[in-house]
Amino acid sequence: MALHKYTLQEGLNLELGQGGYDYVAPSGGSETISDHTYIAITALTASGGTLTVITSSDTDIWDTTAVNLPVGVTIYGRWDSVIIADGDIAIVYRG
Repeated sequence: MALHKYTLQEGLNLELGQGGYDYVAPSGGSETISDHTYIAITALTASGGTLTVITSSDTDIWDTTAVNLPVGVTIYGRWDSVIIADGDIAIVYRG
């Protein structure tokens, strides 16, 4: 695998989620995604918020925490693993 140095613009694009996203809508149990590093989570569940458990890439800040996100809210960070609860919906952006 070759090393790649990003230009300033390419680096900023990655921070904006232009690395793609995962649409997560589990049914029948929670769903864990951990194939990428994730930089933002947007909650789409209309009732009661989206229950999310996130594992930080930088464990000096926090390790794992549960967050209940109201609909339409986006949080930013850097996570190795994201769990979306059964029946909740979120867009999880890769970075």
